[in-house]
Amino acid sequence: MTFRLPDERVPESEPWRDREFLQWAYHERGLSPRTIAYEFGVSKSRVTVHMERLGVLRPWRHEDTLRRLYVEQGLSTNEIAARNDFDCSATTVRKHLARYGLTDEEPDDVTYGRLDELGETEQVKA
Repeated sequence: MTFRLPDERVPESEPWRDREFLQWAYHERGLSPRTIAYEFGVSKSRVTVHMERLGVLRPWRHEDTLRRLYVEQGLSTNEIAARNDFDCSATTVRKHLARYGLTDEEPDDVTYGRLDELGETEQVKA
């Protein structure tokens, strides 16, 4: 029996390993990993590790999610980064696509750039 989670939504065994449940609890109910862990009497790190591994937290690190969006659906890195659940830059998406071998780029060659390389070379006047 949990306080913040209705029993009918909670999987019978190890709910912190269930992607659908974690997606619902985190994104729809707005519960933090700490709250989810407290409800089940497990450590926050246990919940966080599974949320990251399953792509609920930091979905740009989840290879299957990137493969589905980039390769199968043909979305650009900008379109992927702009998704509500991503909350990251297109460069972060590019870096992880390269890390998983989904692009021809080398992960170490993907950079976030410097302001002076982006044309911001003017000195700020005090």
